[in-house]
Amino acid sequence: MKKLKNTLFLLSAFSFAFVSCSKDGCTDPSAYNYNAEADKDDGSCTYEGCTDPAAVNYNPNATISSECIYDQIGSWTSTYQEINADITASIGGFPLYDTSFTDVIHPDSLEPSGLDFIADGSLYVYSNTEPTDTGSWTRVNNDLTLNMDDTTLVFNVDTIDGTFMRIKLEGSESEVDSGMNIDYNYEIKMEFNRN
Repeated sequence: MKKLKNTLFLLSAFSFAFVSCSKDGCTDPSAYNYNAEADKDDGSCTYEGCTDPAAVNYNPNATISSECIYDQIGSWTSTYQEINADITASIGGFPLYDTSFTDVIHPDSLEPSGLDFIADGSLYVYSNTEPTDTGSWTRVNNDLTLNMDDTTLVFNVDTIDGTFMRIKLEGSESEVDSGMNIDYNYEIKMEFNRN
């Protein structure tokens, strides 16, 4: 009888020790607060990542925000293009022509049809009618400079969020043709969706 009591006592002690050594905590190794000693998940796992849906690196599972990236690096497809222009022509200061217009490009005719911005500064410009053009890009604040073989364009970055980019190119040009002064002011707005 005494032996049975001792056996029951030892079993109870081991059971109590085993139960009291059980640790609750986060058991997911990919979580920010993973506890390797926990053997029972208590639902406390937290995940680090960008919590802003507008960012390129948004993580819908993140509960602790880390650095969010808002940039043009990646592959983009053209979705909208609009040209606004003012044109005046004069001879000897006498106005012959003065007009403004807005032209929205048909979706089947968007050029370029896409852009790829590579992190190393490489640029790929895709076209519906021409071979792919390559070049380079740089960005300083909101000035996005695209360098191709024979052209350099400096766009203003109007908007970039996780899946949408709008850039604008503005400029003025003047020329004299057969004694006629022609002045152009233009703005080209281009919108893209991230692939």
